[in-house]
Parts: sequence; C-alpha cells; structure tokens
Amino acid sequence: MFHEIDYESWDRKEIYQLYDGFTYSITAELDMTVLRSYMRREHRKFYPLICWIITTAVNEDADYRIVKKDGKLGYFDKLHTSYTLRRNARPHLFTHMVTEYHDDLDVYYHQFLKDKSLAEAEDRLYYYGEVLQDTVDISVTPDISFQSLSLCIPASFYQKDPENMRYTPFTTVGRFYERDGRIWLPAAVNFHHAVNDGYHAEKFFKLLQKQLNSF
Repeated sequence: MFHEIDYESWDRKEIYQLYDGFTYSITAELDMTVLRSYMRREHRKFYPLICWIITTAVNEDADYRIVKKDGKLGYFDKLHTSYTLRRNARPHLFTHMVTEYHDDLDVYYHQFLKDKSLAEAEDRLYYYGEVLQDTVDISVTPDISFQSLSLCIPASFYQKDPENMRYTPFTTVGRFYERDGRIWLPAAVNFHHAVNDGYHAEKFFKLLQKQLNSF
C-alpha cells in the first residue's frame, strides 16, 4: 500500500526542494561475526541472508521507503528485494531478480533460492521485465573486499519519467574478511540527499548492525 505525504506540511519540504537530485555514498565496516557463526551452524548461504537483513532494515523505517508515484510523494508499507546475479550462460553479464519480502526468514530464504535459480538460468537484464517501484536495490562483489565504493548513479536509473522516482537506498556489500578475531563486512550505501541526510545514514547502518547481531 502507498501512503501519500502531505507535501505542504512536510517538515522536509525545504530540504527536498533544494537537494532533490543529489546523492551521496557512505562505506562502513559492519561486524558480522554473529551472522558468520549462524551461517556455519545452520549451513546457510550469505547472499539470501544479507538481502533479508538489508530489506528488513529498510522496512523498519519509512524514511527509506520514500518514492514519487504518479507525481505524489509518499512511501510504501514495505519494500521487496531487487538484487543482481550472474547469468549461468554468460557469467560476465548480470541479471536482476526480485524476491518478495517476508518477515519470516525461513520463508524468505527458501523463496530467494528458488528465485535466484530462475533468474540465473535466464539471459536477460530484468527477469521480471521492468524496474519495480516497491523494491530496494542490493548488489554484491563476492570476490572483492573494499574500503570505499563510489556509486555514480544517474537520475534516470531511479526516474523513468518525471512523475515517478525512487528515493530508496542502494546497498552494495563486498567480500567479508577476518580481522582481530572478528568477521567484518564492507557495505557501501548510496542515499538520496532529498530524503536522507547524515542522520538517516547513521541510523541505517545502526539498523543493519542490529539485524546482524540478531542471529
């Protein structure tokens, strides 16, 4: 369900008008020691778990679910996961898949693996045909750990026409690694300054860490 924002009384109206179109990226190290122990104990894969964690964090706060839909600003009740995968036939190319979010991890995890297999077997950019508004974007560099990542995302990626725009964060996670007895995960998030300031970025990384610790 889409909830319209009362634009004239919105406390971000002035900021939105000035910063619409500006994005910024922040990279942080997240402690995934607890998650790594869970993965080994339960024999579970990293990608579906981190996608669930990120989507859960986004769904905890409407500030990360804001879009412009048919010319009206508002937010969805919840977002689903849009993520990138390598194609089986041509692994140097990638594809996108969407898995419906479910707050039950087991339900989400098994559906993710089914969706992943379907998308990897296809040879097209979007398995589902087009960019969906009620999604949050996630990507991974499974063979590369990074200390920073600059995402240069043109407005056209989110804005297919002037009346429809996504202001959701775009998260890229790298290869996790061990240091000083802990397991660390590099995560770079691209935020839209019109709706998310430094305050929101800090809160988002705290939400991610909270979910990582919950395992």
